[in-house]
Amino acid sequence: MSTRPELRRRGALAAACLTAAVLCAGCGSYHAKTALGPARPVTVAVGSPASAPYAPLYEAQANGDFERGAMRITIDHSPGGNPLAALESGSATLAVVSEPALLAARDGGASLVAIGALVGQPLDGIVTLASAAHQASGATGLRGRTVAVGSGALGQAELSSALASTHVAASKVRTVALHGSAAAFLSSTRTAATIGFSWPIIAATLAKAGRTATVVAVQKAGTPTYSQLVVVARVGEAHVDGELLRAFLQSLTRGERAVAENPGAAAATLATANPTIGAGIERAALARMLPLVAPTNPSQPYGYQNPYAWQAFGLWMRSHGLLKQSADAGLAITDEFLPGQGAQTQTGA
Repeated sequence: MSTRPELRRRGALAAACLTAAVLCAGCGSYHAKTALGPARPVTVAVGSPASAPYAPLYEAQANGDFERGAMRITIDHSPGGNPLAALESGSATLAVVSEPALLAARDGGASLVAIGALVGQPLDGIVTLASAAHQASGATGLRGRTVAVGSGALGQAELSSALASTHVAASKVRTVALHGSAAAFLSSTRTAATIGFSWPIIAATLAKAGRTATVVAVQKAGTPTYSQLVVVARVGEAHVDGELLRAFLQSLTRGERAVAENPGAAAATLATANPTIGAGIERAALARMLPLVAPTNPSQPYGYQNPYAWQAFGLWMRSHGLLKQSADAGLAITDEFLPGQGAQTQTGA
């Protein structure tokens, strides 16, 4: 009988985790399929209303993919709520948050682990109504101008990195806090740019209003790449609920494939869940986002997370005062429950 004492990691960080952490039961290459039992209720806490980055989650729910995995899914978005707090309290089974949010929670002592990426790269960007030529040099065009920054320290850190990468002194840029719609803010104020917000939605909203946005993704402006959205579980549940987590990720993978095959249907699903955005904008946002986030390496399943990228991003967060320590940033993830990894769960055809 296998003891399987660790959550599965990759490469050198896998060896590091053997001595740095004792996590859940579950690693190895045996791929036996286990049939699921009766449907289990699963509450997924999310931090924002339905929009393009969440499309695989909502599409899997709408298409019955979770039901095929013997799960009754409730997607819980409470305005002003904290998905990780809901997860830690036990009121949610899983949470969907950003990589920075998870690392900050773990830095504060939370026993949580990312089991897969919903969106495996940042969607934050410097968005401006200026011409593409004006923004060709990245943050250089912000010198002497006003930038609206997202709430929290992450947006400020992203802006700081962008300015440093082009040798623009922070004192040469004025910042304001943005409240409400970033697209409306850009259109109605003298703000030159926004940073710290999901640029596909902003660009799609501006396009509908007849305005053209120029975007510089933060990972091209000095910020290390990170996962915009990850699926998070409690480490304790990962010890004993491997079948459920595998079934969830297999169902989510079906949702991702459905979005890629029919973005229009996915946009309609999102608009039903969140009528304030509308199917047209969701469709335009998906058109901008999907080419960037589609899996490109056949050896890496949907949801893949690179531990070395996590480690590098943790070091960046620490350098900007967002973490007290970053030694375990690469250990905040596991691939144990991804399709094709570890023991597999039978979730239907």
